Amino acid sequence: MQPDAPSSNPFKQPLRIGGLVVPNRVLLSPLAGVSDAPFRRICQELGAGLTYVEMLLSSTLQHASQRRELMLARHAAEPILGVQLTGPTAESVAEAAGVLNAWRFDTLDLNMGCPVRKIVSGGAGCAILQDPDRVSRTARLVCERSHLPVSAKIRLGYDHANRNVVDIVRRLAGAGVAMITIHGRTRLDHYGVPVDFAGIAEGVAAARAEGRPDLVVTGNGDIFDPSQARRMLDETGCDAVLVSRGALGNPWLFAQILAPGSPHPRLVEWREVLLRHLRYHCEHYGADSFAIARFRKHLLWYVSGFRGMRRLREDLSAVQSAEQIVMLIDRGMADTDPDLRRYVTEQQADRRPREDSFDPKFDMDRHADRALATAG
Repeated sequence: MQPDAPSSNPFKQPLRIGGLVVPNRVLLSPLAGVSDAPFRRICQELGAGLTYVEMLLSSTLQHASQRRELMLARHAAEPILGVQLTGPTAESVAEAAGVLNAWRFDTLDLNMGCPVRKIVSGGAGCAILQDPDRVSRTARLVCERSHLPVSAKIRLGYDHANRNVVDIVRRLAGAGVAMITIHGRTRLDHYGVPVDFAGIAEGVAAARAEGRPDLVVTGNGDIFDPSQARRMLDETGCDAVLVSRGALGNPWLFAQILAPGSPHPRLVEWREVLLRHLRYHCEHYGADSFAIARFRKHLLWYVSGFRGMRRLREDLSAVQSAEQIVMLIDRGMADTDPDLRRYVTEQQADRRPREDSFDPKFDMDRHADRALATAG
């Protein structure tokens, strides 16, 4: 199959978010614990039109720290970069938005969908959806304080008894946000529960009914391949897609959505991108054992998709140095055809989690209850 011509692929069209023009309509979600500068750079180089700094809790901006500076660092090679905020009150989020005016970002997203327990229990993330008046107030105050185009990321509701996506969308549109991203689950839905495209479509319809042709609506959830990305557009009527877990270990997904029919990377191409990501990581964090430990999760995501890599996966789970990573990868490739392609069948390429399957991002966020948003 030949890749689509530009005119036939809506994802290749520029996207305007307020005064910001994004080169295409395939965006990378701000993934807690993942979306640092090295990962963002790799995704940008492979086609992501817009990426974000990891979600920040409003209180983290009140006190300078080395960790905060590292999280907010923007590499000179990043052409467009957004930042995402959440917080326990409308006023605290608006105050933090004002602080961010001094930083070099291009757009500001309000997180009203994070399901992590300690974020929600503190009144931030998805907890905001339980108070529609607070949704309105937060969006309005931030739009007043920020110099940047403001967007908001939401879910269909806090739970199935409180699916208020239509009301929330209307409130956000009325408050003046430039973009709304709708994740097609409630807070209580496991990632193995399929995304509710009909629910997202309800939110899109509500946004269109507000009579704001400038308002962008983005669909999010279960985008693991180009067909799912296209299905999101076709079944919901949204303007763009936000890729989350589908990019873990698979930054090629952006290029594949922009050019459906593009083959999965060959082993030699896979090695080049992985080691480039490793180089960016060491430039950003250093190359000590702690920095390498931070990179292990990426290694385990990258190594899936090729036959006979189980031993390599086991070895990489305990690496201590960049040199050891290179040695293990080259040893694992020694007896393998460098032209072997990743995910040689469509069944292998379908990486959507099932109800009973292990999902590393779910485990990181909920079971281990990790979120760099609380970094002080």
